[in-house]
Amino acid sequence: MMSSEKIKLIKEISVNLSTEEWSLIDLTLKQFDFPTTDDFSGNKFDYILIHIQNGDDDSIVNLASHLDIKIDSSESELNPTFWKDGYFKLFISHLASDKINAQKLKDKLEKYGISSFVAHTDIEPTKEWQNEIEMALRTCDALVALMISGFHESKWTDQEIGLALGRDLLIIPVRMGQDPYGFIGKFQAITAVDFNVIAEDIFNSLLKNKKTSKNMAYAVMHKFENSDSYADAKMNLNFVDKIEYWDKKLMTKLKSAGENNSQISRSFGVSEKLDSIIHNIKKKYGT
Repeated sequence: MMSSEKIKLIKEISVNLSTEEWSLIDLTLKQFDFPTTDDFSGNKFDYILIHIQNGDDDSIVNLASHLDIKIDSSESELNPTFWKDGYFKLFISHLASDKINAQKLKDKLEKYGISSFVAHTDIEPTKEWQNEIEMALRTCDALVALMISGFHESKWTDQEIGLALGRDLLIIPVRMGQDPYGFIGKFQAITAVDFNVIAEDIFNSLLKNKKTSKNMAYAVMHKFENSDSYADAKMNLNFVDKIEYWDKKLMTKLKSAGENNSQISRSFGVSEKLDSIIHNIKKKYGT
């Protein structure tokens, strides 16, 4: 969702929901996984605005839909086929000369539940390439910049980063001969030569950053729920154990996965570890 559209939705939600009683406001916010506060001295509009402004796009769109607020179809109907369903959506910004490395990184990231867009391999020859890149930038959850020498000289990479900044996305620079510059200089860069290490560092960054932790958590859970072998279940559960964002819906998914997927329930040691993870989550987060 573009920043301007998100601001409009947040404002309309705040206006619409502020006509309700305080108890119904809190009930609605809780149902859509937004925080609430017992001690607040302001008006209803400000209360709602404060509590939903940091919400992710999906939660805000779902709440707006619940309140019968019209959503711009040009944003809400975007469903590009290059993203894998249920996965975290990551745009990899790179120079054309570095497309092999971009593809290597894409392949390494997939096991973590991350679907990556690499322009020079993901665009069908019959489609207008610039429109596809713009659609990927409009629908991605974060951006990674493979900063080899000459990255700054490219007009395209700077425009991609500019669009990501405009959407207030997390940007992860990977230092590969070029230091982060300008506005992206404030983002912590990854420095490594092994793409296994780079992929793991990106995954950990997405789990920890408040802009991406929820979407990444749901992507990991999607992978775990759909484990199709004992080995896959063990690997995915290790990723689940690293999740730092938890809510009631995620907990329900975690429990259901252990009950309904035989690759999880019958995998040696997985059920015991799953019970331990659930216990620790309840103890730490009270979820």
